Amino acid sequence: MNSSTAMDAIGAVKSYIDKILGDSQLEGMKALLLDAETTKIISMVVSQSQILEKQVFLVEQLGANAHEKMVHLKAAVLIRPTLRNMELLKAELKSPKYGEYHIFFTNITSNDILERLAEADEHEVVSQVQEFYVDFMAVNDNLFHFNVNGAVGLSLKATSLVNLAPRTAAVYQRNVDGLTALLLSMKKKPIVRFVKKSDVAEKLARDVATRMQHEDGLFDFRQPSVPPVLLILDRKDDPVTPLLSQWTYQAMVHELLGLFENRVNLENAPGIRDDMKQVVLSVTSDAFFAQHMHANFGEICLAVKGLVDQYKVATKQNESIESIEDMQRFVDKYAEFRAQSVTVSKHVALMGELNRLIEVHGLMDLSTLEQDIACNDDSSTHWRELAIRLRKASIRPANKVRLALLYALRYESPSTLKSLKDLCAETNVPWEPIQAALSYGGTAARCGDLFGDKGLKKFMKAVTLVTQGMQGVSCVLTQHVPPLMKTLDNLFKGTLDPAEFGGIQSTTPLPKKLKDVIVYIHGGVTFEEALKVAELNAKLASLGQRVILGGPQVHNSESFLKELVDEGGSDQRTASGSVSKFTYNGKSL
Repeated sequence: MNSSTAMDAIGAVKSYIDKILGDSQLEGMKALLLDAETTKIISMVVSQSQILEKQVFLVEQLGANAHEKMVHLKAAVLIRPTLRNMELLKAELKSPKYGEYHIFFTNITSNDILERLAEADEHEVVSQVQEFYVDFMAVNDNLFHFNVNGAVGLSLKATSLVNLAPRTAAVYQRNVDGLTALLLSMKKKPIVRFVKKSDVAEKLARDVATRMQHEDGLFDFRQPSVPPVLLILDRKDDPVTPLLSQWTYQAMVHELLGLFENRVNLENAPGIRDDMKQVVLSVTSDAFFAQHMHANFGEICLAVKGLVDQYKVATKQNESIESIEDMQRFVDKYAEFRAQSVTVSKHVALMGELNRLIEVHGLMDLSTLEQDIACNDDSSTHWRELAIRLRKASIRPANKVRLALLYALRYESPSTLKSLKDLCAETNVPWEPIQAALSYGGTAARCGDLFGDKGLKKFMKAVTLVTQGMQGVSCVLTQHVPPLMKTLDNLFKGTLDPAEFGGIQSTTPLPKKLKDVIVYIHGGVTFEEALKVAELNAKLASLGQRVILGGPQVHNSESFLKELVDEGGSDQRTASGSVSKFTYNGKSL
């Protein structure tokens, strides 16, 4: 098997969807049956209209008995190989609604599940069973996640990884399964490296390596001259990046509004139109967003203004209509105008709400202090500025928590924490999330160079100077460089510290010149890190090198703080497994 496939998360998912819907045994009109997870996986990269273009008559969830039998249709079934899905599939096959079932599992399928499937096929309607490894959510071409909450808790409970509670064990197993599918989809059998101080990173590395060994037939790819690398890190080594305000488009939307499954909820935006209360923001369906998702706030404001100006010019064109051909051209242009109108309205609405939130919450002022604490060592100035902001009634409780937490992580010591705890008590700022974060990613728990004691500060300064030189101006709001980038710099230079990073294949050295690197951050990844990886990939492209990045989910500060509190303290999760809303004195954080 060829392993020269370019690493592209979106491309991998699209390729599998095309193979399923273009299968020679599924010619003609067909139905597409999905489960809750595969519905999300597909919707991230393919629109409903694009699916219908593949002669798909109906898309429904497995187990939904919403219509009569359609035995003249074949059904393509794309589901995760879980016991729950097998029960639903068993019920479907007991009273089949379709003439044929072509089943595609998203991951390696156990013999037990295959035996259950054979027993359930009483009417002999199953025509084929295949494994197509599309068991991850593709956000950008270089960014994926598994849509799973609770991974932070694995690092907090690392001492008991052997005897995990059922829910926690399921979270862990989803990480292993997702990474396995990701590697198979990319056709990569990598050398595995992990951060040594993280028990869960090491366990993940060993379990993924064991899976590759046990499934050597599936991983029998033609090995390239330069083997790929899977690097497994732990979020606890950098709890700072998820806490910072963001100033590039995709990251800002996620931080301030929430970007989940490529959808943004604008229901709380004042005066929002009904058709704009929920919008889709996807690099695969929105060319403007794909072009500008990494633009900073000033750049995106100008770009949206340009988009509006272009639309005004286009819609003011007056054409004479004198023939049927003229009418057809007008109708075609009208459809284009309508699509362009939706795009313009969406981005104007998003920028309007982002700008409102920035002003209402004073985010430029807060972000300036956040960046200064994250990037510079000046305890007395930071303490004074922190105290001023914690005493301001106009600042949201969640933002006060973020500032206090950044200060605690930067200047962690018994005396500092005592003073900070007293200040938090005085200003009614909850201490619980700060304590949870220190337990998770404080100096005793983390490794690496979070605040520049071992050279990260010099690296960050160099990167910032280059960036400022390219832009021509200094931007204090985006000076922070995630520690991930120093780790990748060391990896590509061959200078990873063996005291901090271990390997599964101890006899297999890393190649002198790497090509393909997959980075997995257990505990969650951020859009800031994805942006920096995209910038790195642009520099590495001429060398034939590439990095893709993933985690159990893409965090913003709210989701990260929720996991810290819910997993670090009492289990406040709902029965459905969703994260409960953390409140303090009746105020939502």
